[in-house]
Amino acid sequence: MSAKYQSYAAIAPSQTDNAYIFALVPTIENGLAAITSASELLLVNRENLSSSQVVRIQGAPSGTNCLALGDDQGSSVLCSGTDGTVTAFDLRSQNKAFEFKNDRAVTALAVNGASIAIGTEFKANQAIVSLWTWQNAENNDEITAIEFHPSRSNVVLAGGDDGLVSLFDTQVVEEEDSLLQVINHGPIHKAGFLGDDRIYALSSDQNLAVHPVSTPGDEEDPQPTLFGDLRSVIPCQYVVDVFKSGHDYVIAAGTNIEYVQSATLYRDPNV
Repeated sequence: MSAKYQSYAAIAPSQTDNAYIFALVPTIENGLAAITSASELLLVNRENLSSSQVVRIQGAPSGTNCLALGDDQGSSVLCSGTDGTVTAFDLRSQNKAFEFKNDRAVTALAVNGASIAIGTEFKANQAIVSLWTWQNAENNDEITAIEFHPSRSNVVLAGGDDGLVSLFDTQVVEEEDSLLQVINHGPIHKAGFLGDDRIYALSSDQNLAVHPVSTPGDEEDPQPTLFGDLRSVIPCQYVVDVFKSGHDYVIAAGTNIEYVQSATLYRDPNV
């Protein structure tokens, strides 16, 4: 496993001491958008990361904690915060495109076309997965990750502090019938799809596993690939997320005092 990792660039973009990078997404013009624990929305050049200038976009929500691309071209991003605000930014003008407010702290965010899905904190004995164009579903703890399937727009993945990663079919109205697959991994820090047929789950103690997406004919849950604690493998102090870069799925990891680095996890054979 360790032979697959190769660090090729690093930068410390935040102006705040000991700030963590919470999320990264690739954007237009070789850009890379990042949000930090200091409620910053930053842009850097991913092709020249080590010497890149840092663009600081104003107006990110308070307690910024989630980041998602707003379109396939990467010309806009959405970010959300613990104040319940979801804000969209046009990266070409670096201005706000729109903003709306939820009555709970937002803890997970995903975008698919005109549809926005959010996950919320655990409050009043429930957490909410809110699909703004379709339906709501409940989880048993705070939701920390949410993502649409890359080719099946009706399938949504959600993970939370209860340790579960669940796949839902949003075209099925009854909540119990909409559940397609459940993975028990441990308190979820990040989770998402690696292409059409794999799911990654990263726990809050930095343990990573890759699970096959189950099919209706499976009699038993397919066995995952377990990578263990990534802090001793990369090495790093924390893992930011896994994101797609070209044909590769890349792990972004770093420390709270030095830099963010990236390493290749998986190459999609279908691309």
